[in-house]
Amino acid sequence: MLNLLPQEQKKILKKEYSSRRLAVWLGSVVCVLAISLVLLSPSYFLTKIKAGEVRIELENTKRALDAELPPQEIVTELVAAVSHAEALKPLRKPLSVYDLVKIFESKPATIRIFDIAFQEQVATQPTITVIGEALDRESLIAFGQALESRVEFATVDLPVSNFVEEKNINFSMTIMLK
Repeated sequence: MLNLLPQEQKKILKKEYSSRRLAVWLGSVVCVLAISLVLLSPSYFLTKIKAGEVRIELENTKRALDAELPPQEIVTELVAAVSHAEALKPLRKPLSVYDLVKIFESKPATIRIFDIAFQEQVATQPTITVIGEALDRESLIAFGQALESRVEFATVDLPVSNFVEEKNINFSMTIMLK
C-alpha cells in the first residue's frame, strides 16, 4: 500500500478521530442522563405530592386525637388497657430450681442421671428433659411412675424406645411441669 498522506497529516487525522469519538461518547452519556432525568421526574413529583398528603393527614389525625382525648387521658387509657391485658394472662407460679430437685428425690439408686435440660416456652408449659442410664427396665419404670405421682409434674413422657435393652438402659424422658 502506498503512503499517500504524510506523517504529520496522519497525526492530525488520528487526533481528530479520537476527539470525534470522545465527543460522541460524551454526547451519548449526556443523552442517557437527560433521558433518565425525564423518566424519573414523574416519580419524584408523585413522591413529593404523596409526602405532602401524608403530612397533612398526620396533622389532621393529631388534631382529632387532641380534640377527642387530651394527652393525660391517653396515658391513663393506655395504663388501664395494659392492666386489663395483664389480668387476662393465665396465672402461673414462678419456676424455681426446687422443681429440678424433685427429680432427684424420686430417683432410686439404680438410676444414674447424666444431663438435665430445662426449657421454658412462653406459649406452652415448661419442660425438663432428663438423660441417664438405668440398671434395668423395672427400675426405669419405677422411676417414671414415681415422677408421674408427684404433683409438681403434669406428664412424664418415657418413650417405648427406651425399653429395647434389658440391662444398662440409656434413656431420655421429657417431664412437663404444671
